[in-house]
Amino acid sequence: MEFKIPSKNKKLKRLIQKIEGDKELNTLWRCANVVAIDRLRYSDHGATHVKIVANAALRLCQLLQDVDMAGIVKDYKLPTEDSEVVIFLASVLHDIGMVVQRHNHQFFGATMAFPIMQRLLSDYPPEERTIIISEALHAIAVHYSESPVLTKEAGIFIIADALDMARGRARVPFDAGKIDIHSVSALAIDHVEVMKGEKKPVTIKINMSNSAGIFQVDQLLGNRVKNSGLGKHIEVVAEIAEREKKILHKFELH
Repeated sequence: MEFKIPSKNKKLKRLIQKIEGDKELNTLWRCANVVAIDRLRYSDHGATHVKIVANAALRLCQLLQDVDMAGIVKDYKLPTEDSEVVIFLASVLHDIGMVVQRHNHQFFGATMAFPIMQRLLSDYPPEERTIIISEALHAIAVHYSESPVLTKEAGIFIIADALDMARGRARVPFDAGKIDIHSVSALAIDHVEVMKGEKKPVTIKINMSNSAGIFQVDQLLGNRVKNSGLGKHIEVVAEIAEREKKILHKFELH
């Protein structure tokens, strides 16, 4: 898989090159989708998902660079380049635990990610490698749990994870007959854009074809933004098309 991420960060570019050709990771993403899509009729948790999350997360990282918050830069005095590496690792590894099962997949994923990160960062000095892995493991572990988000990197990543909400993500479960508020509301999301804000550092703009998309924005993204510790720096704007598109023609309660 190819990540088309423009960056001047040499550490990140080297890591991306390693991951793009990593057979173990590419197979794990494939296996995650066999469980998520083929067996559970759930949404994408594989290569396409992690690519979207990684791009959104690194964009957020750039826009929030001046925010002073606990994390690898403030607590360990490591450079911003390492912050991007933490965020990228969390983005690409957070759902590999799906190959075991969906319930508690974040904890399975953190366990599985540890030796993979050791291998991917084998050229780093031991102290720096240990810190980066520790921070990435925290981000992975809290992304789908009620545990507190303690770092800037984890906060950025969990928001980015929720930004993969556009209709393509819902197409598989919807076509398979899984009609619920999650699949219907995702089908209502046309486009998500992360941009530099006017009032706050970040504006997340969401275009919807149907007001059902409000569920995704409020319940999923909204909760992530609140829990991230970055809420005061982010503005979320959802715009609904003037003429709403009909998603369902009939719904029966079973």
